[in-house]
Amino acid sequence: METLPSFALSVAVLTLLFMTNRIFVLLDLVINKQAPLAETLLLYLSLVPFVLSTTVPMSMMMATLLAFGRMNSDMEVTAFKTGGIHLFRLIFPLLVFGALLTCMLILFNDKLLPASKYAYKKIYFKIVQNRADVAIRERVFVDIFEGYQFYIDHIEPSGTFAQVHMFHRLAPNGPLQTILSQHGNLITNAKTLHTYFQLDDGIMTWVNANYQTYNHLSFDRYIVPLNLENQLSQMSDVKKEYEDLDLGELGMAINSTPDPVLKKQMLMEYQKRLSLPFACLALTWFCAPLGLWLRSKGFIGFVLSLVMIFIYYLMFTLGNIFAEKGTVDLFTGIWGGNILLALAGCFIYYLVVSEQSAFRSTSPPSRSVSRSRSLKGKIRK
Repeated sequence: METLPSFALSVAVLTLLFMTNRIFVLLDLVINKQAPLAETLLLYLSLVPFVLSTTVPMSMMMATLLAFGRMNSDMEVTAFKTGGIHLFRLIFPLLVFGALLTCMLILFNDKLLPASKYAYKKIYFKIVQNRADVAIRERVFVDIFEGYQFYIDHIEPSGTFAQVHMFHRLAPNGPLQTILSQHGNLITNAKTLHTYFQLDDGIMTWVNANYQTYNHLSFDRYIVPLNLENQLSQMSDVKKEYEDLDLGELGMAINSTPDPVLKKQMLMEYQKRLSLPFACLALTWFCAPLGLWLRSKGFIGFVLSLVMIFIYYLMFTLGNIFAEKGTVDLFTGIWGGNILLALAGCFIYYLVVSEQSAFRSTSPPSRSVSRSRSLKGKIRK
């Protein structure tokens, strides 16, 4: 099948592009935060399934457009029409391939995707925990954690930190918060895979330039989440524990949770894991007649593919945002892009088939044939 090489190449290129921006964050993690290289590489590899769940539908769209655009541009489609072969016979094998990819991606999103997200959390938790144990020392400024700087006067034999100074900005250009705490502890939660810095019996001060005031706040306990890199902690959207569940476990969690907000988030996650696999089938049905209709190949076909990828994922992202805000219902927001493009594919397919009917219609008789027929008519008269 001509589409397979294009599909494989598209998956490789798009996955590499999506993973490239994460390389710089991980290099910073190794170089500036002194994270172990082996664990950082495992962290990087654990992101690949998350990226593949997005790039596989993209690649199916690109491969379909390129293949059918080239066939139509090289007049191969015209040859099939001349031979009386219906266009659906050209599209049907790709629809079968798209259906197989859909089934594979459903299994992928059901088992491998949540497992990779959970692996990512465990590796990241281990790196943060190790770096916190190594980096936090007496009378040394600790600035490896995103957004915070620490200075500890001394560490007691029990492991408790004494006279802890912490500096933090609420915004990049916001006022500097200064926190002085009598005691502090490093807390790691192996269940939630989070690392915290707990400050006890302290004072927080900052200047409010808008009102020209000096603010003073006392607290008994203040919990600070520790991240080596904020962008890294969010790059695979693995904050919520329900994203580590497979589809069966997620369905049971949806039925058992009493929290309506959490239930809505779980429903969105469940629908997204199904919507993206079915995009392989919907986008194949849309792009096959589109490629036959537009006759685009080479660089033009590649640019058109990128445009269609942008349009689809813009529709998908906006649909998720509207569904989350309640502007539209969950099904419409998450599945709307697939449904719209599938309907558009039906319309374009109708246009292509109509053109085929006009192509196969009987051509008008030539002038010589018309004249001979008129002469025969006169002789008969």
